[in-house]
Amino acid sequence: MHLILLAGQVCFASLPVAGRLALADIPPGVLPLVRTVGGALVFSAVAWRRGVLRLARRDVPFLVLCALLGNVLNQELFIHGLARTTATNAVVIGSTAPVFTALTVIALGREPARLRRLLGIAVAFGGVVALVGAEDLSMSSGHFTGSVMVLVNALAYGSYLAIVRPLAERYDPIALLAFMFLAGLPMVTPIGIHALAVDAHPFTSTDYAFFAFLVVVPTVCAYSFVQIGLQRAESSLVAVYIYLQPVVAAAGAVLILDEQVGPRLVICGGVVLAGVWLAARSR
Repeated sequence: MHLILLAGQVCFASLPVAGRLALADIPPGVLPLVRTVGGALVFSAVAWRRGVLRLARRDVPFLVLCALLGNVLNQELFIHGLARTTATNAVVIGSTAPVFTALTVIALGREPARLRRLLGIAVAFGGVVALVGAEDLSMSSGHFTGSVMVLVNALAYGSYLAIVRPLAERYDPIALLAFMFLAGLPMVTPIGIHALAVDAHPFTSTDYAFFAFLVVVPTVCAYSFVQIGLQRAESSLVAVYIYLQPVVAAAGAVLILDEQVGPRLVICGGVVLAGVWLAARSR
């Protein structure tokens, strides 16, 4: 289960870098549309082949809410926020999602307030702030709107992880994702079409390569691993693994971009891992 959760965050960690590169030539509103259409097609095809594409009518309203929080707002606010703020702001502010998850499950009475897990969340968050550099945080007027959008994105996704568990226990994970992405299509399509109309230009082969990568890795693979993990672990534990994203991204920069391993990466990465381990040990 822990390997599944780790794999999910490795896939999600590719989004800030690939998304930022894609935004240099692609309007922000197009990326969530491409990811949602691609996810809906892939998840629906797999669920249909497995014979699990069935949904009880009584679950439709709750599923639409989960699609809004975990799919639509999560994607739209992060991508549009990333286009309007710094990568450092996006990483640090986006890392508040586990805090929102923990507070929500405790407030709803779905999980007890475990001191060790809350301490692990705090330790991991401190490691993330130190890793990306709190001194690089910017709350200037030019970045404020984007930072608020990323914060609301974290609130939406954290709340989604807190409330989706009942559906995750009743439905096949791929079928549930198919329904969520299908429900999200009518919400993201107008924004995507508007973005294309305002900034229409021919896409290049590089753009299509970004589209393919964003559908396969941080969408299909990432959402699948997290949804499978939600069947086997508590929501607050699944959320804690979000803190591994900046560590994985930094390690990827070392491996792929030949950046040097500095003491900050080693020390802060160790702190984050310690916080996740502490939260995972909580019972």
